[in-house]
Amino acid sequence: MYNFSTLRSKVEAYLEKGISTRIPYINRGLEKESLRQTSNGKLAQTPHPHAVGSALTNEYITTDYSEALLEFITPVIKDTDCLINFLQDLHSFTLTNMDPDESLWCHSMPCILTEEKEIQIANYGTSNIGQMKHIYRQGLDWRYTKKMQTIAGIHFNFSYPEELWEFLHQQSNSPLNLKDFKSEGYFKLIRNFQRYVWLLFYFTGSSPALCKSFLSDQENNLESFDECTAYLPFATSLRMSDLGYTNKEQQALNVSFNSLDEYVDGLTEAIKTPSQEFAKIGTKVNGTYRQLNSNILQIENEFYSIVRPKRTISSGEKPSKALSERGVEYVEIRMLDINPFEPAGISKESINFLDIFMLSCLLEESPAITADELVYMQENQQKSILSGRKKDLTLKTSEGDKLFKSLAEECLESFKSTAELLDKSLSTKRYSETLARHKKMLDNPDLSPSGRIIQEMKKGHCSYYPFAKKISDQHNQLFKKQSLSPEMLKLLQESVEKSHQKQREIEQSDTISFDDFLN
Repeated sequence: MYNFSTLRSKVEAYLEKGISTRIPYINRGLEKESLRQTSNGKLAQTPHPHAVGSALTNEYITTDYSEALLEFITPVIKDTDCLINFLQDLHSFTLTNMDPDESLWCHSMPCILTEEKEIQIANYGTSNIGQMKHIYRQGLDWRYTKKMQTIAGIHFNFSYPEELWEFLHQQSNSPLNLKDFKSEGYFKLIRNFQRYVWLLFYFTGSSPALCKSFLSDQENNLESFDECTAYLPFATSLRMSDLGYTNKEQQALNVSFNSLDEYVDGLTEAIKTPSQEFAKIGTKVNGTYRQLNSNILQIENEFYSIVRPKRTISSGEKPSKALSERGVEYVEIRMLDINPFEPAGISKESINFLDIFMLSCLLEESPAITADELVYMQENQQKSILSGRKKDLTLKTSEGDKLFKSLAEECLESFKSTAELLDKSLSTKRYSETLARHKKMLDNPDLSPSGRIIQEMKKGHCSYYPFAKKISDQHNQLFKKQSLSPEMLKLLQESVEKSHQKQREIEQSDTISFDDFLN
């Protein structure tokens, strides 16, 4: 099932019944990470800039895993241009409030790393919740090393308007209520996303090479581009390979995406299941926490899936509990690399293609994933990650091995109906034009982000670091020249003040010890 075989007939049937008026105004949000680096290309050693707010409570600018890894968070915005502009404004505001010797690293794989002790774990203050966030990351250090906490990416959050769900619900004659129907629909989409994500790695992967300082003595199968750079000639996203955020302990988990109940049960089991390997680390040693617990997952967010069902949660509420009680609200895509050729790390063109891809995944048939299918799905993902641009690459299907390019061409051909549907819904041609440009990228792998990176490094006879530093410097100069509107400046300044005040209130309101809080 690798060609979206029922998609066109479904779209045509829905068009006759007026689906195009229900699709506009997709809800989108971005979370984008960027390392702070010094002028000599090293990881910044300074604390999170006070002038951009509290990392614990600022809704727009925070940190992710390490203290130097900034995370920019947009609100939910329907217009794609406004979404990217908001993200760029966050970069500009941050740069004007950072140490003048520091700038933003605009790539997924990190700048020059020397010793692991230079990678500072993110600090969130003295409150119980702040300590919990810090110790969770301490656990990640013990489990996977600090280097993994310097890898950056983009999370793309989206949901469909209520009008679309009501339309699909009416057409389905489903016995489920609307809440459960939506959850079932989002899981249907997620399963197809996993089936076809190999295609996204080709079009969005932007980490085919890295600085050898990241590897140190780590075993790997990479080749030498030169004395300073490791790479794979046809790789798309080394960030998503075994070098990045992977967890061998999690491979034994049985977290199924075949239904909401199965997914929640699998996660719940994972955060309760002890790990013999992680137990060797210890939880609290000589009065100091090394991790929150020694289970396979310390908390649910440690589950490193490429895509996740999500629900807005209340303070202290477990994500799985929120999903169980209130259903899926939106989907989070977690496998996107930072595109170094785009100042914001992602282009409008890429978001257009994601719109096409995700709607196609929703409308196409999506049976439950069997154990056998799961094996070749995961194998295909790794093939695309490590060799996606290889001319004779094949993928496994239920009908045997088939050429990657042939399967991709079939998918893009099927996507034409979805692109036409989106174009009609917004009275535009941008989706069909996006699809045509992606077809050219498929025909010429050197036009893909990963292909462009390798070609530019070869053309300039330069290692990964000078190539990446030059682009980062160009983007930083652009951000520094960009002036914020008075309204945006006021919004961000107020968010800084409110975040510091909120952190003080949280710290002052704690009435129990951290041990009791954690229990």
